[in-house]
Amino acid sequence: MPDELRTAYHKQLDEIETELARMIVLVEESISGAATALLSADRRDVERVVANVSAVEQRHQTVESLIFSQLVRQSPVARELRFLVAALRIVPEIELTANLAANLAQRGGGRVGTQLPPRVRGLVAELFDRGLGMWREVAEILAERDPLGARRLEAEAAKNVELHAALGEELASGELPPTVLMDMALVARFLERIGDHAVEVARWIESFCAPSSRPGA
Repeated sequence: MPDELRTAYHKQLDEIETELARMIVLVEESISGAATALLSADRRDVERVVANVSAVEQRHQTVESLIFSQLVRQSPVARELRFLVAALRIVPEIELTANLAANLAQRGGGRVGTQLPPRVRGLVAELFDRGLGMWREVAEILAERDPLGARRLEAEAAKNVELHAALGEELASGELPPTVLMDMALVARFLERIGDHAVEVARWIESFCAPSSRPGA
């Protein structure tokens, strides 16, 4: 491949990675905003989180277009191919997480969070914090090409099981109105899935990590 084509090729690979990193930042913002929207019934955060879904969808399309362009024009192999395949798998996980955050935020618009007893609020806030922390770690794993990052996130997800169990027990033993109880059952499930998607993204990052660094290096 001529040098100028090789340079353009690597530039597009870098652009794909940059878009992935930006999508992850949007997810972090969405999780944080969803926590405020749900627990504080802040309508402004609901709107911001919902708007982020559109931004993530647009970047999803951009990344897919760049990937398909590389697959058709360059016939990549080895690490470059693994990177492109992984990126195709990562973007839907990010988009699904953004949608989960939007669903959580919209429940805040119904003032669900204001009807929760302190113990339930505390558990929900902790699950939000842990989910946000996991996605921040995903960003670091991508930036650092960390081949062990997925294992750490799997351990974090395992710890979340106890919190989800505790939340389930509190919901079952409390006296919340039926509509709030139904909403909170979904909230618990959505928070669990946010962590699961972070683990999946970390696993796909691991699939193209190598002792050397960037795609195509």
